[in-house]
Amino acid sequence: MESRRGISPVIATIILSAVVLTIGSAVWSYAQGASTVIATGYVNDTLTLMREVTERFTVEHVSNNTACTELYVWVYNYGDVDITVDIYANVTSSGIRYSTDLNNPLEIAAGGFSKATITIIAESGDEIAVKVHSRRQNNAYYTYYM
Repeated sequence: MESRRGISPVIATIILSAVVLTIGSAVWSYAQGASTVIATGYVNDTLTLMREVTERFTVEHVSNNTACTELYVWVYNYGDVDITVDIYANVTSSGIRYSTDLNNPLEIAAGGFSKATITIIAESGDEIAVKVHSRRQNNAYYTYYM
């Protein structure tokens, strides 16, 4: 009987060690996977933020046709990244807001110009508030008088 007593603590120690190692490796595997996902998300968010910061554009010129039915907006992208913008025009006398086709945004390469045409209803002397809004949430504003 005494020889059996010596084996029981050894077997218990081996079983407990196996359980601890199994649980430890499961926790380590979960933590490694979670940290990889968090690190990837952080890198992607940082790169997106960097593009937002380096995105630079301005409304270079605004004009209209003689019938005051079309507004022409020239946008200059002087940043280092290509941009996609939507253009809005608010006629302050009527309060009506016009825009370019939101399903077909204006795409401007880095260092490039682009012209957008907005169909509006306005009169000579009306004030037009122009807003150029990028898909990265940056804005440029311009006030134009017909």
